[in-house]
Amino acid sequence: MIKRIGKILVWLVVTAFVALSLGFTTRERNKFICMDVRVEIRDSARNQFLRSSEIRKWVLNRYPQLMKRNLDAVNLRSIEEGLRNLKAVETVEVFPSIVGRSKPGEGSVVVRITQRDPVFRVDLPGRDYFMDRFGKTIDWTPGYSPRVLIASGIISYEFARKHLLPVIHYIQQDDFLSAQIDQIHVNGNGSLTMVPRIGEQIINFGTPENYQIKFRNLKALYKDGFKNGGWTIYKSINLMYINQVVCIKK
Repeated sequence: MIKRIGKILVWLVVTAFVALSLGFTTRERNKFICMDVRVEIRDSARNQFLRSSEIRKWVLNRYPQLMKRNLDAVNLRSIEEGLRNLKAVETVEVFPSIVGRSKPGEGSVVVRITQRDPVFRVDLPGRDYFMDRFGKTIDWTPGYSPRVLIASGIISYEFARKHLLPVIHYIQQDDFLSAQIDQIHVNGNGSLTMVPRIGEQIINFGTPENYQIKFRNLKALYKDGFKNGGWTIYKSINLMYINQVVCIKK
């Protein structure tokens, strides 16, 4: 009985807190003036495409009327939609807050962002970009280069999204392959050449079709065929044919 009463009291406290919060958003917000823009990049320890100072500057440049305006007059949705168009932004939430303000009547607009998580980097002459798991591109940022697999060569956006993304995602999900494959080069005919981290062999992978079978054959070669020292004997591995692996000696 005592436990039940305790649960009811907790529920009443939570309900009261929610009611007060809603009261602020519906009745009291017009009493507060926006005196600051606070930016929270929730995954800044993992990705660094965006900086809080840059986002704050972006907001103030595009919405110069924001400061010293009643919070209820701020078009939060417009700010969200504008930030959502930035390529590195995956999710964004913009909301008013009075937390942290020392003077009565002061409030803030809070911008909370999660960045896109890069899967691989496309290295092209004149332009580098990253691609996330959804096939969305992220522009290369000077001074920041996450440790991801690099793809070079002749690569259209459609080829990267439809063909490279599933191949590289498969590599990432496999501990052995992700530790071994360092770079992929796309040739003019759409075939792939892979560069391993260990060994001097060039892997002629062929086209991305049937990549699961080809990777299965490659793993079997490394684990069984090279266990007695094949790492230094061969200069190339050919996986172009599904049921055949051809190794060429130096």
